[in-house]
Amino acid sequence: MNQLAELDHPASPMPTFILGAKGSGKTHLMRHQAYELQKLRYRARKQDVRDGIADDGYIGLYVRCSGLQSSRFFGKRQPPELWDELFSYYFELWLAQHLLYIAIDLGLGAIDGDEPELVDELLGLFDHEVGLPTPTLSGLSIALGNAQKTLDFEINNCLLKGSLDVKITATRGKLLFGIPKVLSNRYPFLANVLFSYDIDEFENLTEPQQVHVNTLLREKEPPTTFRIGARSYGVRTQRTNSGGEENQPDSEFQEIHLDMEFREHKSHYSDFVKALIAKRLASGSGRDTDGSVTGFLDQYFEFFDTSWSNPLWPTRLKQGAGGQRVHYGNLRRVLASLKLDVSKAAEVEKMLATPQFPVIEKLNLLLLYQELAKRRPLDDALADVAERFRGYQAGDEPQAGSYKQALQHYGDDLAAQLLRENGDSQIYCGIGTFVTMSAGIPRALLTVLRSTFEWAVFHDERPFDGGVISLKSQQRGVLEASNWYYNNMRKAGDDGLLIQTAVERLASLFRLNRYGDKPIEVSLSTFSVAEQDLDQEARRILKLAEARAFIHRVPGGQRERNSEQITAKFQLSPMLAPRWDLPLSRRGAISLSPANFNAIFLPDRKSAYDELIRKFSGRVTAPFRHHEGEDIGQLGLFQ
Repeated sequence: MNQLAELDHPASPMPTFILGAKGSGKTHLMRHQAYELQKLRYRARKQDVRDGIADDGYIGLYVRCSGLQSSRFFGKRQPPELWDELFSYYFELWLAQHLLYIAIDLGLGAIDGDEPELVDELLGLFDHEVGLPTPTLSGLSIALGNAQKTLDFEINNCLLKGSLDVKITATRGKLLFGIPKVLSNRYPFLANVLFSYDIDEFENLTEPQQVHVNTLLREKEPPTTFRIGARSYGVRTQRTNSGGEENQPDSEFQEIHLDMEFREHKSHYSDFVKALIAKRLASGSGRDTDGSVTGFLDQYFEFFDTSWSNPLWPTRLKQGAGGQRVHYGNLRRVLASLKLDVSKAAEVEKMLATPQFPVIEKLNLLLLYQELAKRRPLDDALADVAERFRGYQAGDEPQAGSYKQALQHYGDDLAAQLLRENGDSQIYCGIGTFVTMSAGIPRALLTVLRSTFEWAVFHDERPFDGGVISLKSQQRGVLEASNWYYNNMRKAGDDGLLIQTAVERLASLFRLNRYGDKPIEVSLSTFSVAEQDLDQEARRILKLAEARAFIHRVPGGQRERNSEQITAKFQLSPMLAPRWDLPLSRRGAISLSPANFNAIFLPDRKSAYDELIRKFSGRVTAPFRHHEGEDIGQLGLFQ
């Protein structure tokens, strides 16, 4: 977590791009280091602001790019070169005014008795005489504000006038780098202080405008640096105006992918968001909290343990005809599809039954189906599975070991099948589950909690006021939040529809596996693929889905079983899992060939996708049809 710690005390001169999905907390973290919040912290500990700045070693100057209205610097019958110059000048004036505001708030010059000399030195940074209403920092700030207003007027009217009447009074970078130098040299408490330009919503800048900021970042001079916040897709280029060079990561800048860092440091993220929730609850209720959140939140949520050993499982199951459990009714369908003796179903049930533990019964049937898929005789397959089952019950090795491993692998999916077969909703409950769902995006977690809370209020459950939020409210809240994520995180327009179509197809494949008679992967939510071999458009849609946090890249990729090649690995966002009743965990992974990936991600490959689904269904659904060239003993798909 060293990179994240840097955000809490950003005194490193290395420029940083803080990237992440919508709602990942970039803005909150950047605002945390802003001068305005620094002052509040000093005030809370009754420390002089100047002393606090010296101790921190930095001043955070936070601005949002949306304030520039970047779209104005384009067209209007003016050449691009002119707009590039005007934007760079406007950017200079804009940030310089923010910096002067901080200097005025610190009382520089006014308290120190050298304000006229300070202002005179700052005026030396300009290429043209600047008229001041008063020889003070406030007067200089007013002059810069007037210059910006003049520029605004000319830009807003240039289409009508057909021309621009502007005088650029400062060379690029002279104010941004020169003012901090002057202040640092004149005032001892600033001698070792870093001036950090914290520029948020970088995605709102056009590519030429980003080139200008990249150039400033590359050409930065002490004591300045940059923190740039953007959504995952927001950095369009690393090109600069410095001889066409591109800024390189870990050379000219470092990157922090915030939501990815959160996903990789799960315990730290969990502690962080639970503390956030606890504070919100405390402030909303007027109660105080000591900051301890262990076990604090779980008490508000009804919980059902879906592990095989839960003795309450039988209470959730329906009875079929003649009091028979649904999964044994499905056994008859499987036997019939395999053209086996359906009358043997009663014998199978008798040998594999354990009524108090229906998940174990489901596992026994799965093991039987795996044997039957190999075209083994029913009696032989049943005898082998029954022997493994009895060995597990008796604790005999190696039967018990292999059986226990199968139970650990398939338990979650078999529990999901039980719920579905019995007409019950999938269970996503408890604060730990919600944290996992959010996948490093705090706003997603807050959306889940908000929806759950609203359903609890609707059901009159008095949430966080003595009542417990029911499973029903949690299930409805989770599904509502999942649908919100699906509809609001995507890109607008046609590209958004392409993302949704691809994700819908991918999730349908995962769902087919999970609820098949014989799943061939465990808790399937992940896939790997050789990116370099993909169709160009399919690769573009994958990148869009990744940038919009519909799909998360897994660091390190995956080593393929056959070729030993390292390929890219991705997980469907857990926030989307409830929409298709999929697992939240990242366990099994399928290796998709480029052709099969293209069939999923390219909308015009529907016939290829339908064929993929047909073949896949044949592997997981009785009568377990296999196709030429496929290895029925191999867990991976289509390798």
